[in-house]
Formats: sequence, C-alpha cells, structure tokens
Amino acid sequence: MSATVQTSLKDKICSHVEIPILTRCCFCLPLRKGLIAFAYVNLVLTVVVTCLLSMYISYMRHADTQLTDVSEYPRLIADTTALVLEVCMTVVFIVALHKKRVLLMKVYLYFEIVFSIIGFVYSVAFLTRETASELFLVLFQLMVQVYLVILIWSSIVKMERDGTVKYTREQDAA
Repeated sequence: MSATVQTSLKDKICSHVEIPILTRCCFCLPLRKGLIAFAYVNLVLTVVVTCLLSMYISYMRHADTQLTDVSEYPRLIADTTALVLEVCMTVVFIVALHKKRVLLMKVYLYFEIVFSIIGFVYSVAFLTRETASELFLVLFQLMVQVYLVILIWSSIVKMERDGTVKYTREQDAA
C-alpha cells in the first residue's frame, strides 16, 4: 500500500534547501541597480585583466627569453579564453538587466554557477607553494560569486513574481 510520487531533482532540492530572497545589494543599493553596478564593474575589470594578460602573452612570445615552465603558455591561453567568455557573458547580463529579460538572466545565472565551480577547481588545482594567501583569495572569490548568484536568483524570483521590476519608496514610520 505504498505509493511512489514522481518528483524531479529540482523539486527535491527546493524542498530541502531554502535560498534567501534578498531585496538589497550590499545592504544599501536596490537589487537591480546594485546588480547593474556590479555588472559594469565586473566588465571593466575583466576587460582590463584580459588586455594585460594578452599583452603579457604577446610579450612572452616575442621576447628572447623562454617561459620557465612549458605548461604556463597553454594555461595563459586558457585563462585568456575564459576571460573573453566572461566578458561576453557579462555583456549578456548587462543587456538582460537593462531590458529586464528573465531568460537572459537565467542563462547568466547558470553560466555563473558552472563557471564558478570550474574556476574554483581550476584555482585549487594550480595553487603554488604560497598557498595561504592564494587560498584566501580563491575562497574570497568563491564567496563573492555565491553572493552574486543569490542576488541574481533573488532578482529573477522578484521579476517572475511581480511580472516586472517595480520600485517602492520607503516611508518614514515617524
């Protein structure tokens, strides 16, 4: 007399894990404006790092000195490729935020989750002997990305619930 209920993995996860719905970014900015600010800062920093890494690769290719580690050159190329992909996805995220497109925000959310996991595993795999400071930076970056994922999730939930993004003015209770 037992009955089985077919449930999906998403339903099982949702029933056991409660993701908080945030209304503010960094406890001070409205959610959407904070995400837009974060996206632009992320875009600028990623473009700068991509340019610097590309110039370093170009310098190393044309310099008379050889790379000390043979595996460094392919790793630098992979890093640059990942940064270019991140620039493209950040532009998609900025467009999604400005045009209030939930589907594009979901695409960026899934990209951010997968990219964060791959980046964390990649960072841990290439830790050098100075692991204390590097490990702290890797964990700090992971925590910032988890916070970003929660912010994006909150924005998606809010947009799907309300049908659009609405702004509310807080009234003084005095």
